[in-house]
Order: sequence, then C-alpha cells, then structure tokens
Amino acid sequence: MKNNIIAVVFKKELLDLFRDKKTIIMSILIPMLLLPIISLVIGKATSNSYKNVENNLRITIVDKGNSNFTEFLKSQKNIKIVSSNNIKQDVKDGKILAGITIPEGFDETISKDMNENITLTYDNSSSDGMRAVEILNSYIAKYSKAIVSNRLEKRNIDSKILTPINVVEDTIAKKESGTGMLMLNIMIPLLLIVGSVGSTVAPSLELGVAEKERGTLEPLLTTKASRMSLLWGKFLAITIMGMIVSLAYLVGLFITMNQPNGIFQNAKDINIGMGTILLIMILPIMLTMVFGALGLSISIYAKSSKEAQTYLSPVTIIAMILVYATMMKNGKNIETYYFSIPIANVSCLTKEFLMGIHNTTHIAITFGWMIVYIIAAVLFSRYMFSKENVIFRA
Repeated sequence: MKNNIIAVVFKKELLDLFRDKKTIIMSILIPMLLLPIISLVIGKATSNSYKNVENNLRITIVDKGNSNFTEFLKSQKNIKIVSSNNIKQDVKDGKILAGITIPEGFDETISKDMNENITLTYDNSSSDGMRAVEILNSYIAKYSKAIVSNRLEKRNIDSKILTPINVVEDTIAKKESGTGMLMLNIMIPLLLIVGSVGSTVAPSLELGVAEKERGTLEPLLTTKASRMSLLWGKFLAITIMGMIVSLAYLVGLFITMNQPNGIFQNAKDINIGMGTILLIMILPIMLTMVFGALGLSISIYAKSSKEAQTYLSPVTIIAMILVYATMMKNGKNIETYYFSIPIANVSCLTKEFLMGIHNTTHIAITFGWMIVYIIAAVLFSRYMFSKENVIFRA
C-alpha cells in the first residue's frame, strides 16, 4: 500500500514538473543544445581567427640595410608589409600584428659567421598576436637553418650533423583524436556534474517551497499519503529529472563530437565502450540523489523561493569549485586522497573510466562515500519533513 502511495505521489510530482513548458526548455532542450551551439560558435570563431592571421599576416619591417632576410619575409605569400611610424602603438591598436626591427649591417655580420639580434615587437595579450609570432618564429627558424647550412657547406660539413636524432612519433591514441580525447576528459566530468547539481535546484524549489507559497502543501498533507511517502515521491521525481538532464548533456556532447568544425572535431574517432558509459552514468545519478535530497530539505525549510535560492547558491558554488579544481587532472595519475573529496571524487573517477582505468580501490572509495552522502542527505530530508515547525514555517 505504501509503495502504491509513493508511486502516485511520484507520478503526480513528475507530471507537475513536466506540465510547465519552461521545465522542458530549461531542463532538456537547453542542456541538449547548449554545448553544440557553444562548440560551433567557438570553433568557427577560432578557425576564422586563425585563418585570418595565417592568410593575412600584417607586419611592419624596419630594415635600414635592406637585408636578404627582409626579402625572404616579403617572398612569403601570407605576409603583408604595412608601414608604421610607431610600431608599439600600432601593435597595441591592432593595426599590425607584429613589428620586426633588423639592425644595419645584418647581412655583413651574418656573412662573417657571427650572430646578430633582431627585435620582434608583438602583443602577448592578443591571441592573434601570439599566433602571428608563432608563424614568424617558424620563418625565422627556417631562415636561420638555411644560414647554418651555408656555413657548414663552406667547411664541407654535412648539415645533417645538426640533427643526429630523428624523432618518430608513436602515439597511444590516433594523432588526430588525441586532442579530442583530452577535451572529452575535461568536458564530460564537468558537464555531468554541473548537470547533476544544477538540475536539482529548480525541481527542489518547485516541489518544496513553491508548494508552500501556492498553498498546496497543506491539502497534500491531509491525504492518506504519509509524510515519508510524500518525501520519497518528491525525491524520486527530482532524481528522475536530474537523470534526464544528464542524458540531455550527453546527447549534446554526442552532437558536438560529430560537428565538422566544433571544438571536438576529431573526437568522433574515439570509441567509448557501453560498459564505460554505464559506469559513468551511475555517478551523476548518485550525485543527483544527494543534491536532490539536500535541495528538497533546504526548500522545505525556507519561507520563500528567494530565501531557498539564497541557501542553495553557496551549495552550488562549492560544488562548482570542487569540480573546477579537478578539471585539468590527468586521469592516469590521480592521487588516492582525491577520491575521498565530495564532487572531486566523481570527477576523478569519471576521468579514470574514460581512460579505460578501473581501479577497484578508487571505485570502492568513491561509491562508498557516495552511498554515505545519499543516506545522510535522505535522513536530513526525513528530519526536515518530520518537523511541524519546519513544514509550516512562515
């Protein structure tokens, strides 16, 4: 009988959540489309910015001696020479990407087998400036290599003597998919945890303090449903909502991985087994249960939605800090103590699963703590629901 009541409450609360179109938009469509849109915008903007720099490298050259190096730079098809009366100011204003100052007598110094300095002026706070310098340094290295080769030829020495070791790259993952895998290790834990934590806030408010404000909680308490049945029904509804949001984020991630010009453009070559996906999905579900119970407790305690949001904000911020603290951790060498830190342990274990690592100690520690968190959060909710002065707090 009790289970039937819980099921009725669960269905009622879930229907209430999905009856509002805003819930569907905010909880499903936005998580599903947010990452693909961001990826498309960032990918296209980055690609356009790089192409613009590579194809139209605007620089100023100050060379009183008309050196061969200047002629070499002018011969590069993508370099556009722009005159400037104040190199630093023009670089700062973005009129040019860089300025090169070549001292007088440059060729004469080089011909005497001596070294010479050139000055490269650029804006190290600009992504375009940094990209321009990267390209210019490659040209400088190419020209320098040609000078060294000429010097060696004069002495009848093979220029190959400068490169006694040839590196043959042998990567574990496909070279093209390495960057994509790195991005997945950063983004999947972040998205799943953000989805799990963030998705519980709105349902918790709706099924707790919002019912107080609408005056529908008191009539609900007069029905045959016990307070514990109400608690379990609401708790399960919040958990299901969190699972749906996490799945929506994963669908969005899958769409992003298959975008031709997105931030994960090479990640589609990565194969993640179904077993790994299932293991990964258990973690956000458990996390949703923790924050769902905690959010429901705070929502029932609060007098108003505004007060509830004030209480929930620090909880969400702390969760974000913990997940961002592990965002750049390498899944192959995470210290054991991380798996005892709330939120951080979920992020770290997800990273290990993505790397194909199934460390039983780390799994046991993380799942053990998650079970403790769930029990503690549910007991806290039960305590809140059992207090008259909390439920009818006004």
